[in-house]
Amino acid sequence: MDKPADLPSTMQPDPTLLPLLQEQYHDYFVIEHRIHANIRPIQGEVPDAGQFQKMIPEPFLMAGELAALDRSALKPLAKLGEMAEELALYLRAQAQKIDIMMRYILVQQDDPEYRCFTHSYGGSALCYHSKVPLEPLQLIEVKLFLEQSDGAVYCLAQVIDCIAAAPEADKEPFLIKATICQIRDEDRELIVRASLHQQSRQLKRKAELRQASGNL
Repeated sequence: MDKPADLPSTMQPDPTLLPLLQEQYHDYFVIEHRIHANIRPIQGEVPDAGQFQKMIPEPFLMAGELAALDRSALKPLAKLGEMAEELALYLRAQAQKIDIMMRYILVQQDDPEYRCFTHSYGGSALCYHSKVPLEPLQLIEVKLFLEQSDGAVYCLAQVIDCIAAAPEADKEPFLIKATICQIRDEDRELIVRASLHQQSRQLKRKAELRQASGNL
């Protein structure tokens, strides 16, 4: 599988950036949730928006565009009321078929060498389990494979902290916190929507457990 080339490096990371990145970590809601990811340290400076756009693998561009088309196609139908119900069901069925194909294509982007799982994620940050430690300000390439047909996202992030995990986590002894430094607006929106969807699922499960325990 082809990997993006490392970026040209002309200078060392500016240590004064670290407090700013630590603050930006909390710009968006972060949900604790384990999802599949590929994360690879890369060398060089943070690219500008034009350079970053060229780095994004084509399947991730396609996934974002298809998700946007799906939302834009269904939105006008809400104004038509019951007349549009059958058409909406048909469009959702077609969207599900496309989702299945896109998931298959995106799976090809999964490199076992860099496979890991998140501890938490949100629109501005992620925390993930790692086999190796990384230094603050290390630039990383991130591929997030979201659940429940929420899509997949390619972005770049910078490490802000590396924490020793629980002693029993011998295979992945480190938790690495990183702030997203390059991402398309539509992909940030995708992560925010996915985190809110997951929060709703977690709250629903908690409510069901409380109800079940109350009926005992």
